[in-house]
Formats: sequence, structure tokens, C-alpha cells
Amino acid sequence: MSLVCSSRLVASLVGAVGIVLWATETTLVTFTTAIPPLQTVATAFLFAAAMSPFVWLVTRSHPLVAFRQPPRVWLLTVISLVGYHACIYYATQKAPAAAAALLQGTTPLMIVLGSAFLPGEKLRWWHVVGAMMGLAGVISLVDAGSEASFSAGATFYLSLIGVAAALWGIYSVLTRALPEVPSSALGVFYAASAIVSYIAHLSFEEWVRPTTGEWLAMAALGCLPMGLAIYFWDHGLKKGDIQALGAFSYVEPFVGALLVASFTAAAFDPSLLWAGVLIVGGAVIASASLWTRQEINTAGRDGGSRIKGTAIPESLNEASTPQEPSAMKNRFLQRLAEIDDKDSAEPLARTLSG
Repeated sequence: MSLVCSSRLVASLVGAVGIVLWATETTLVTFTTAIPPLQTVATAFLFAAAMSPFVWLVTRSHPLVAFRQPPRVWLLTVISLVGYHACIYYATQKAPAAAAALLQGTTPLMIVLGSAFLPGEKLRWWHVVGAMMGLAGVISLVDAGSEASFSAGATFYLSLIGVAAALWGIYSVLTRALPEVPSSALGVFYAASAIVSYIAHLSFEEWVRPTTGEWLAMAALGCLPMGLAIYFWDHGLKKGDIQALGAFSYVEPFVGALLVASFTAAAFDPSLLWAGVLIVGGAVIASASLWTRQEINTAGRDGGSRIKGTAIPESLNEASTPQEPSAMKNRFLQRLAEIDDKDSAEPLARTLSG
């Protein structure tokens, strides 16, 4: 059980590092405002894909593993990557940067709410209350003032942020449901996303020659928030605690807004702070199951998912009841198979079966 918990904790921490890297995204985008959004997305993903050989070397993964994935995985990943970043970058280039950073706080709300529909999870009242508080924070952010709100086309830009939040929330939740897809496969998906983005760019935009500073900004985007951050996030979602990561994601808008205020001419308006309080307050309430054991107890009463790490103790308890030796052995092996940490469970199971 300790190995399972340790692995889950490490994966969650890796995902948290990805969230911190994401905080650099809004600031970096402000240095590419003269570049069309799709061109920025395509170029950044090209740099992200260029890191793939390094990732494959470190993780000892085969580069062709992505090509073994079904079409639904390709569609989900590429559409989510391209759609999310295109919407976010377009809105960021047209809206006040600090406000855009906080508006992205709706994404973790989507993740917390969506995770409630995963197997073994249920939608609780605190999920709804947290979502409403987050929505109130977004509304106050838009209506707070000239710097904290969109100066023109507020409905359109807010819709773009909403689409982006929905795309990334759905992608994050569905990614958890596809744990068999290794995170190292993202490199090929980055390359496919770059191709799709370039095709869309040539269809709807005109090429703008970047300056040296803009090239560096797009390279940083590809290596940090659009590269390593997504690698780490994907690993954390599949191996770690998705609700904990969803709750921790709410620190990203604050860090992003602080970076924007520190490295650009944008002012950190006090209205941003009040909107952030509502958003983060919604985060704390929406992730209430992290602070209580009600979810665990309810799952046990409803016959839901068994708490991780209880397979061996339950099998040992059953050993005290009269059973045929072969039946008891088979039951024990069946319980071992339920343990998430296959690296520790499968060798023991093979030894016993031999």
C-alpha cells in the first residue's frame, strides 16, 4: 500500500510542476501579440515536438507508440491541443493580459466538476457551490473595470475562454479514462498539432515574420507551457490524484497574473484580487473531498470502488474462514490484480501462481 501511495504522490507532484510551468504561458504570449494566434500555436508546437527525442531517451519509450493509438485518441488529443491554445492565445492577444490569466481559472473548475463523473466519483453539493463561486469570480472580473475587463467584444472573448476551458476540462478528464496511452506519445501529437495549426494558419491568416525576441518567446512557449508542462500534467492526471491536481490548478491564474504584472506594463488591479478570491474559494469548496473522508465512506456504503491498498488485508481476512486451498489462492490472486501498482503486484502474483 505504501508503494501505491508513494507512486500516486510522486505523480501528483509531477503534475503540480506542470501547473507551475503553465503560469508562464500568459506572460510569454504577451511577447507574441504581433504574430497571428495560429502561427504562434503552430510554431510553439513545432518546438515542443522537437523535444520528443529527449523525452523518449529519458523515459526509454518507443517513438512509434503513438501510432498504435486508436483514431479517437488522436482526435481527442489534437483537437484539444490546437483548439484550447488557439482560443486562449487569440483571447489573450485581444484582452488585458492579467485578466486573461485569471479567466483561465475556469479550466480547473471544469476539471473538478468533470472528475466527479469518473468511475467511483459522484457529483456532490460542494462541486456545484464551488462552480458557482468560480463563475461569480469570472463575472466580477469581466465587469470590474477597464483593466480587469474586456474593453470590446466582451461576449465573444469570454466565449472563447469558455470554449477553451471546456475543451481542456473535457480533455483532462477523458485523459484520466485513457491511462493506457503513455505520456511519451505526446511528442507525436505535438507534431500533428503543429501541422494542423499551420494548415489553419495558412487558410485563415497571413504569415508574419517574427523578430528574434518573438522567436525566443515562441520557443519558450513550446518548451515550457506547451511542452514540458503538458507532459507533466498528463502523467499526473493518469497516475496521480486528479482532484488534488484540479484544486492545485487554481494557483496558476494568480501566479500567471503576478508574472504579467511583473514583466509587462499591465497593472495588477485590486479587482483582480477580489475575483481571484472568489475563484480560489470556489476551488477549495469544489475539492472538499480532499479535506474530508466523506467520499471514501460513501464509496464504501454504495459498493463503489474499493480503497486502494486493501486487497491484501481483505484476502488475509478471508483466509481465516474455511475454504478450499485452491479457491483461497485464486481469491488472493484476484485481489492482487486490483492493486494499481502493477510493478509491485504482478511479480508477486506470478510467484504465487508458479
